[in-house]
Amino acid sequence: MKIQVGGLSEGIHEYHFEADPSEIGLENGFSRGILVDTVLEKTGNQIFLRATVHTHGSFECDRCVSHFEAPISSSLQTCYVTDGAEVVHVDPEELQVVSPGLNIIDIAEDVRQTLLLAIPLKLLCSDTCRGLCPRCGKNLNTGPCTCAETTTDSRWEKLRELQQNKLRDLG
Repeated sequence: MKIQVGGLSEGIHEYHFEADPSEIGLENGFSRGILVDTVLEKTGNQIFLRATVHTHGSFECDRCVSHFEAPISSSLQTCYVTDGAEVVHVDPEELQVVSPGLNIIDIAEDVRQTLLLAIPLKLLCSDTCRGLCPRCGKNLNTGPCTCAETTTDSRWEKLRELQQNKLRDLG
C-alpha cells in the first residue's frame, strides 16, 4: 500500500487498494481481502491523507463460543509534513513529520493498526445472543436446555429479607 508522492502535483488525488490480510501482518482473524479507499490532498509542504478501510473478520462469540463473520470498517486520517513546516488545525496524533525528499508513503502499518483498533471489545454473534447454559453448557440460541431450575442458595436468604424489609420501610 505504497503511494508515490515524490513529484506529486498539488491538489486532490484518489487511490484504491486491495490487499490480502497477510500482506499487512493480519494472518489471524481476518477472512477476506482488505479494501482501502484513499484521498490525498497535497498543499505546499504537507500531504493530508484520509482513508476508509473495509474487510470482514472471523471471530468467536464471547457468549456462545460460536464462530461468526462480521464486517469491519473504519477510517484514518494522517497529515504528513516536512521538517519545519507550519501546521494549523491538525490533531497532533494525526501528524507525521517526514523528510523533505520523501518519495513514497507506505500506509500498510496505519491500515493494520486501524483494523485492529476497529475490532469490538465484546465480540457477539448477534445482539440477542443468549449464550451458554451455566449448568450444562448448551447453546441457548439453538433452544432451551433441559436443566432443572435450581433453588436459590439459602446462605443469601437473610440478605434477601433485609433487602425486602428496607424496601417496605421506604415504601
